[in-house]
Amino acid sequence: MNDTAMSSYKALVAQSGSPITEEEFQDLRGYANVHSIKLSGFKDFVGDIQIIKTVIDDIYVISEDFPLIVDEKQGVWLELDYNLGTDFATTRGEHIIHLNAGYYSDIEELEKEYEKAVADGRFVKGTDWRTISRHEIGHVVANLYHIDPLEIALSIKGKMSKAELLEILGDELSLYSTEYNDGREIISESFSGFYGGTGNAFAEAFVEKCKKVGEQNEII
Repeated sequence: MNDTAMSSYKALVAQSGSPITEEEFQDLRGYANVHSIKLSGFKDFVGDIQIIKTVIDDIYVISEDFPLIVDEKQGVWLELDYNLGTDFATTRGEHIIHLNAGYYSDIEELEKEYEKAVADGRFVKGTDWRTISRHEIGHVVANLYHIDPLEIALSIKGKMSKAELLEILGDELSLYSTEYNDGREIISESFSGFYGGTGNAFAEAFVEKCKKVGEQNEII
């Protein structure tokens, strides 16, 4: 789905889409509430609510290790966003995850585009579209638990320069984990690998260290 198609998606939905029923919306909202996750923008969603329930389930599993992500005040918001271009999702503020309305309303397109990115080495090998929300939760956890991804990565890989570290992670984790020099994507791609069940050795070591930091910081 190119930029032009994505930017006109909302207009297309207005012309020909069939938003979920009020009953479906209330079902989805109730499901989110039970899992302590807040929703925004889903009343006119034209996709399958089971897809969003799956996202909620995957987030809730991670909350067993990092409870603050479902905290009443600081916990995750899921917002349906019509203006993300070709990004699958993004996190804004400390805890608001924006899901691309175009992709999440067309799961076949989402699966296809994500698989292409994995094949190119951009994302962790062995992950699928469900890992997108796990990736974004990595950002939320970093924010809420005050985690420094570079510090943890260097504690695993040993003393080296930032450039050397990122070069190694491009091979051992994913190309996207090296996207920013401050290491912000290391935690997200590690969450992708760990909670996606890929068996990625670096991701497993990284998340285990995050859990220990989380246990120390939960009162913050």
